[in-house]
Amino acid sequence: MSIASWAEGQPRHGAVAAGNPDAVNAGLALLADGGNAIDAIVAAAFAMGVVEPLDCGLGGGGFATVHAGGVTECLDFIGAAPLTARYQLYQTHSPVDGYRISVRGRANELGHRSVAVPGAAAGLDALLARFGTRPLSAVLAPAIALAEDGYTIARKPALRLARTEESLRLTAETARVFLNPDGSVPTAGTPARSPDYAASLRQLAAAGAGDFYHGDLAAQIAADMAANGGFLTRHDLANYQARWRQPATGDFAGRRFATMAPPSAGQLVLAGLAALAGDDGADRLLARARAMLAMFERRSAAFGDPAFVVSAGESDETTSLAAIDTAGNAACITYSLNIHSGVVTPGTGILLNNQMLLFDPWPGSPNSVVGGKRPTSSMMPTLAFGADGVELAIGASGSTRIPTALMQVMDRVFVGGESLDQAVGGGRIHAEAERLLVDEDMAAAAAPIAASLGLTTQVMAGRDPSLGAVQGIHSTGDGRLRAVGDPRAGATGGVL
Repeated sequence: MSIASWAEGQPRHGAVAAGNPDAVNAGLALLADGGNAIDAIVAAAFAMGVVEPLDCGLGGGGFATVHAGGVTECLDFIGAAPLTARYQLYQTHSPVDGYRISVRGRANELGHRSVAVPGAAAGLDALLARFGTRPLSAVLAPAIALAEDGYTIARKPALRLARTEESLRLTAETARVFLNPDGSVPTAGTPARSPDYAASLRQLAAAGAGDFYHGDLAAQIAADMAANGGFLTRHDLANYQARWRQPATGDFAGRRFATMAPPSAGQLVLAGLAALAGDDGADRLLARARAMLAMFERRSAAFGDPAFVVSAGESDETTSLAAIDTAGNAACITYSLNIHSGVVTPGTGILLNNQMLLFDPWPGSPNSVVGGKRPTSSMMPTLAFGADGVELAIGASGSTRIPTALMQVMDRVFVGGESLDQAVGGGRIHAEAERLLVDEDMAAAAAPIAASLGLTTQVMAGRDPSLGAVQGIHSTGDGRLRAVGDPRAGATGGVL
């Protein structure tokens, strides 16, 4: 077993890449126990909800792309708008505040009215039921152990705690769960336990994931929502279902790509790769920038006025995981709380999403708030297929920087011939609208590109995770797997 920011080896069982080493260990434990890649990635995803609880967990939702038993499918388990939610129920400021309509009191961002129906429990359970080999109780065991026995807060979640301190003080319960007894914010290296969350996970292990939607957990969530003016009801929970979808597909550099179809914006990365394939210019960095601009032109055509762009309220506080096993099964999951609502359902330890922020609180947009609707998101877990099957499982966090980060990494691997760790660890750019974001060590190389394309340059200090945090596993063609976590986010990979 080898765990670092990246690891390579001839696997006996498989490989896992995730945002935290505890989650990688959880996935590898399932592989060691004879589980497959789907068992491993679901175990890792549950563990991420413990050790990085502001990024993901039972209160969130997302997408997965899976290849198992010769079948490739995508799973949509993003949050859905409660049936009573309507854009008319949000009071908006005018004019447009930046790229999104500003809601009075930040009601779609903070508090009970910002919560969409969480899909994580349904989605992770559906993955297991369809393609896994281990019972939910076994897959939950590593996460339960972390929550009960404790873990150490890593640098990235510590930064998240500090960054969202205001939200963590929104309710007494949220402050009790996430802040120190003296009210201060925990720092990196602090030991932590999550006993209430452990009890919720144990409830799912005993009663099944359906308890979140039909049982005691559902009753607790719905009661707290009703008491605090939230839209979410017991009926919304009972009617939520994860949805299997056919992937969006495309070709690039002799590989076939499968990514999440709508409501994911996964087709953007396919559009970016197609633009790259048609650019025979000598300057590859310039070609990537042009492909990014073409990608976002397609987004504008699909979603209209940039004042109503779907990702304007999307956060980079997301996690992405990948797993491949020696039988050729592979999966990638990207899921999130968005920024999080600041609401913990009392007694459960479950921090709820604010995925209502992903909708436009204004009529006439393809992404306007409608009860039961699922928002479009930039999360796009992706698989790449070569002649012998899955060659790459890859995903990222980072809002609109997800497709540009993935496009750059895949271009560097499949066209540039770099190893996956080199491609993930290398410098990045992000061209969107009239701006070029660039890692500081690439500023000199990017300056003439910005000038030629008429873009203003914003230099990002160091390796900024806002330019995307990529996790992936590459099958190198000689029976070896290379599992890579993005060093920007302290992520890791392990091979067993």
